[in-house]
Amino acid sequence: MPKIVDHDQRRRDIVDAYLRVLARAGVAGTHGRSVAADLGVVPGTLWHYFDSIEEIAEAAAQRGIDRTLERIAARTADARGLAALLAIADEILPTSAVTREEARVVVAFWGQVHAGSDPRSAFGRPREFTELTRTALAEAVADGDLVPATPIEPLVRLLDSVYAGEQVIWAAESAEDDVDEVRATFAIVVLPWLGDAESPAARTLREWAD
Repeated sequence: MPKIVDHDQRRRDIVDAYLRVLARAGVAGTHGRSVAADLGVVPGTLWHYFDSIEEIAEAAAQRGIDRTLERIAARTADARGLAALLAIADEILPTSAVTREEARVVVAFWGQVHAGSDPRSAFGRPREFTELTRTALAEAVADGDLVPATPIEPLVRLLDSVYAGEQVIWAAESAEDDVDEVRATFAIVVLPWLGDAESPAARTLREWAD
């Protein structure tokens, strides 16, 4: 009888191999041949399950996004406003072994997006991080942690840039980032709108900025 192959499991195996190769060889060393070699198969085997290395990279990025969203959901289940915003930032910014590895995967995906494709395709559904940030900021204003004049939409865009920029800096290994410096970069963007708030989250934000 022909061997029955679990298509979904095989796709997961390929994504896992992609992540292993990326961790040890970086973006430049992660391609169809190296992923196939990690699995012990010929490169053509990969293309029974994916159309291209870019598609594998997107699946890896999507897995990272799913995991990030799960962690954010767990940490914000009983939080809102500024407290939720700090939790969101801590699960996206490269401040731990997990988020730094995810930064490498996301940046690798960006680097392998080919001309004509949608570079945000792995970030649809819609852009959850942006929406989570927008909601948390609006709640922080409503709760009085941020001043009423807080420019939510420009701030959302700026924080998106901070998330992405810090991920790129870490993935490029252009600096030995200190966790405190990464958090401070985020904090100084929000701090001008904090006003005189004295909630625990407000105090934490000030600590991040110091």
